[in-house]
Amino acid sequence: MSFFKLAKNSLDDQQMIKQRQKQLQENWKISSSEHLFAVDKDLSVANKRNCENMVGAITVPLGLAGPVQINSEFFAKDKGDCFVPLATSEGALVASVSRGLKAINQAGGAKVFIKNQGMTRAPVFALPDGEAALAFAKYLEQKETLSSIKKITESSSSHLEFQNLQSFVRGRNVYVRFSFLTGEAMGMNMVTIALQKLWTEYLSAYEGLEMLALSSNVCTDKKSSYINQLLGRAYSAQAEIFLSEQILSTVLKTSTKAFLRTHHSKNLRGSNLAGSSAHNMQFANVVAAFYLATGQDLAHVIEASQGETIIEAEQNGLYCAVVLPNLPLGSVGGGINLPTQREVRQLICQNETELTPAQLAAILATGSLAAEISGLAALSSHDLAGAHQRLARGGAKQ
Repeated sequence: MSFFKLAKNSLDDQQMIKQRQKQLQENWKISSSEHLFAVDKDLSVANKRNCENMVGAITVPLGLAGPVQINSEFFAKDKGDCFVPLATSEGALVASVSRGLKAINQAGGAKVFIKNQGMTRAPVFALPDGEAALAFAKYLEQKETLSSIKKITESSSSHLEFQNLQSFVRGRNVYVRFSFLTGEAMGMNMVTIALQKLWTEYLSAYEGLEMLALSSNVCTDKKSSYINQLLGRAYSAQAEIFLSEQILSTVLKTSTKAFLRTHHSKNLRGSNLAGSSAHNMQFANVVAAFYLATGQDLAHVIEASQGETIIEAEQNGLYCAVVLPNLPLGSVGGGINLPTQREVRQLICQNETELTPAQLAAILATGSLAAEISGLAALSSHDLAGAHQRLARGGAKQ
């Protein structure tokens, strides 16, 4: 039984929220609600599509790191300077990313490469036996079948483009990983709707075939997985920079030898000892803060923070790179159009008010690179605890 009882047809969104707030105040022990219940008219639209039983809103501090120079095909040469917005309650994070961005700027800006790998969904199908499962997997690869799949799925949305599929036979089950381009949207729901349509109008007619689940975890969303690290999902990003000995010394307060030794012992051997497939220091810090600031689906943090930090010695410095193979994000849909997140995206780049998903991925990758550079430097110089003491404990005013 629902706690809230509302006459929905007679109330607008803001009135519905106020009614829920009133019922909480009358029937539930509440010590304070001044900030939680402060929902303005613009934010109340979230009651329609972003949050059920909405009673209020949570305020998270927003910091801006940068701006930083980003060298990428997705930015014009005079439009590559951008802030990295970070919504976080973790003291020292914005300061650390800012220090990393300072080092990147002094090195000439980050080179960033982005590829749209496509949004995936992987239904699992059952057949009478292994022979039938192998035959179905082979059927899916036929030219006529692929043509029908493309026609039916793309008819579900004008923004959808079928890319490919991969089949994995296990016993008498077939896991099929479909991949689609989804325009400016993150597109997970778009793909799900398209595959339901494919089943209803086409695949359900295949003799002996049963769809066990529309999603089988081979997609893979909102979980860590090797398949996404190898094949990518949504946007994959790589950001790189060469840091000279001078920058390492003056900006990051460390040396090539100390930095490289820390990376090897922590990100490589330490991750291996722990059985972790994410060979990085703190991707999740930046991904979570960036996703929250820009309106992305926060549950994707676990897969988006998979990835690898690469540090290699060069003459008079270090080559530094981060690889994030799985960044589900968009510039339309979901929480993207919430008023605060929309305003945040509009201030990121001075000459770009409507950022594309590829541009957002490039900015996120650059912020992640900055965080790795600064964090590893702080560890190598034994200043990490001191930085948190000064910044996260209120010891310094910004």
